[in-house]
Amino acid sequence: MLAMEKDFDSKLRIQSSNNSSSSSSSSSSTSSNNNNIGNVQRSKSFAFRAPQENFSIQDFELGKIYGVGSYSKVVRAKKKDTGVVYALKIMDKKFITKENKTAYVKLERIVLDQLDHPGIVRLFFTFQDTFSLYMALESCEGGELFDQITRKGRLSEDEARFYAAEVVDALEYIHNMGLIHRDIKPENLLLTGDGHIKIADFGSVKPMQDSRITVLPNAASDDKACTFVGTAAYVPPEVLNSSPATFGNDLWALGCTLYQMLSGTSPFKDASEWLIFQRIIARDLRFPNYFSEEARNIIDRLLDIDPSRRPGAGHDGYASLKMHPFFKGVNWKNIRGETPPKLALEQVAQSGEGEHDNDSSWNPTHIGDGSIRQNDGNVGTSSAEASGSVTRLASIDSFDSKWQQFLDPGESVLMISMVKKLQKLTSKKVQLILTNKPKLIYVDPSRVSGKRKYNLV
Repeated sequence: MLAMEKDFDSKLRIQSSNNSSSSSSSSSSTSSNNNNIGNVQRSKSFAFRAPQENFSIQDFELGKIYGVGSYSKVVRAKKKDTGVVYALKIMDKKFITKENKTAYVKLERIVLDQLDHPGIVRLFFTFQDTFSLYMALESCEGGELFDQITRKGRLSEDEARFYAAEVVDALEYIHNMGLIHRDIKPENLLLTGDGHIKIADFGSVKPMQDSRITVLPNAASDDKACTFVGTAAYVPPEVLNSSPATFGNDLWALGCTLYQMLSGTSPFKDASEWLIFQRIIARDLRFPNYFSEEARNIIDRLLDIDPSRRPGAGHDGYASLKMHPFFKGVNWKNIRGETPPKLALEQVAQSGEGEHDNDSSWNPTHIGDGSIRQNDGNVGTSSAEASGSVTRLASIDSFDSKWQQFLDPGESVLMISMVKKLQKLTSKKVQLILTNKPKLIYVDPSRVSGKRKYNLV
């Protein structure tokens, strides 16, 4: 184990420098002081703003799971000595090494370290142990924008305008830094406790050739600019046609997200990813009759087949997008100082075995990270197509250890849920565990014994 840890550490090691390269703390309108604009900047050394600490997981009190991905999970974590709460991203070293994801992890870490904007989640520090890498991220207590859409059914136009404007504000900064996010969707738009938007999950980020971000030689992902990444319902047609990535990719996803805010569902919803892709390629776009003319127009333009014609992607930059009639009245200079919409609170179901219990707490929305990557073949389902309540877990430690006995080496849990098993005239609750094989495991919680295992492929 020690040898494995040292080997992985050598792959992830980034040399420190006395001269900080994180000049991105300037706003999007401030010109860069770097000397190599025009090419992705590469450096043999790097000084982190967010330090690499010598913490251990025992230094934190772990709470509920925020989300689970193919090789990571994000949990609420409170530092025991300070009481500060973080969103702790826990990444599986073995999976990262096996699937050749080291460069992606390093790139995400370096990009987050250099971004400095109120509309982007902040990275505070990192640490590691034998099995895992950890990123301590800003905890957004308001949850996902997706949850607000689900709880309210759909958002009012004023609410959607506020959230969309804050996304535009952050996206302009990201694009001015020479980055394509490549996975904009309601699940990756987090809300602070007072209701302001922050963009999260830079695991698919792509630096452009004129990026202001300093990228180390061994931290640059080896995929091509046209590599198929993103989430099915928000993927633009040019990506499906293997065209190179552009800033227009994110603007298409913004259009899909705005549509979902106003309607409660994604614009190209269908029964399968393949059918979704066919609708996207055909641009089979249908507007509800309650959409205003301004909302229809901005979404229609953001979902233009030609990425260069989308507002924000042309020569005039974001000016054309911000000046659209849909955003009339938005105070762009003080958008983060405006009062956000009131958050709809989560309704926590009461536990128990009464006759009114739900048959299942299963929620396909939170299976994996919902992403599709050409390199690993994982195709996720749009989370807009499902509803339910996620099982709350008191501790990630107990979560892992309790079900570890049923997992094969390298296998990890994507989702667990209690469901009712009918037995003639009675019923009892059993546990279903979905793993990344993919495999479905049936467990009797009263005996914690694996009854059956179903391979899903």
